[in-house]
Amino acid sequence: MVTKLRPMRRGFTLIELLVVIAIIAILVALLLPAVQQVREAARKAQCQDHLHNLGIAVMDYEVSFKVVPPAQIRGWTGTVEGGNGFGWGAMLLPYIEQKPLYDQLNFETGAFMGTNKTAIEAVSGIDLALCPSDGNRPATRNIHATGNPHYMASIPATSYFASTGAFWHWSDNPNPRLANGVFVIDPANKVSIAAITDGTSNTIAIGERHYDVWTGGSFLGVQHNTMTPYGGNDAASNQDWYLGMGVIAPNFGGTTTLTSPGNPDNTGFSSPHAGGVQFVFMDGKVGFISENVDHPRSIQATWASIGAGCMWAAGECDDAGYQDKNILSTRMGVYQRLHSRNDGLPVRPGT
Repeated sequence: MVTKLRPMRRGFTLIELLVVIAIIAILVALLLPAVQQVREAARKAQCQDHLHNLGIAVMDYEVSFKVVPPAQIRGWTGTVEGGNGFGWGAMLLPYIEQKPLYDQLNFETGAFMGTNKTAIEAVSGIDLALCPSDGNRPATRNIHATGNPHYMASIPATSYFASTGAFWHWSDNPNPRLANGVFVIDPANKVSIAAITDGTSNTIAIGERHYDVWTGGSFLGVQHNTMTPYGGNDAASNQDWYLGMGVIAPNFGGTTTLTSPGNPDNTGFSSPHAGGVQFVFMDGKVGFISENVDHPRSIQATWASIGAGCMWAAGECDDAGYQDKNILSTRMGVYQRLHSRNDGLPVRPGT
């Protein structure tokens, strides 16, 4: 009788197993960045869509009221300032499917007082005001005016700032001609589409503001002590911001850290996206502006505390009568010109 021998089953050797594991690890390492890039591209696209919708809301507001939303409405009770005001985002509420909240607000008093505080604190956040890529941004933030705990409130946060112009957002001091953006803090100087003489497609309306850069963002309002362009505010403290300007280059100082609370970097625009910042223009289109955009560094180097974009004390901007010199053509790069509504200059210098 002949016995047939069965072939021996051969398993994986240890070396072969290690090779397979190594190959799998390499494939995962190669695929993971690609997956992350796809996810970030989706988040960036959603952020772009949010900016577009905010831009459309600004346009709808202008159609209704014949002016762009004010940068801020300060609350007044008789002749006494309420201590905090409503920001541009509050004006857009009816146009971003938030009319029930808008109808509850009393714009004759402070944004974070009485029934206003109750209505705002009932909101868990406004999705349209947040960029999905801005991962550390909370949906709401606790804020208060320094020394005024009475104004403590939990408010919707934002990843977006409105542009006040190339340099400054006050239109009455120190020089009204420098308040050349779409959103200015002065009820007497409302901006209409007709006032955007540079063209809506060449004028920035709203841009991204990364949460980790020294200042937190507020979509609906601001305390009294942060109605000036910058101060001792940071994302970790209970204070907020809602406006930005073009005097600071995109992502200037980095996207995660800054050196001091008094640094004017906290009035610039920034984003978690690599290489630049997304903006919506006054025609509703969204564009990505590189952090390497033409931007005269002398503006940053000679920043003055009053925000003119050059050294007033050194006589670079004005004479004794506070009449500004012709600084636009010599100091404004492409980036500043895009933030200005009425400089009358070509977007690209020399053209």
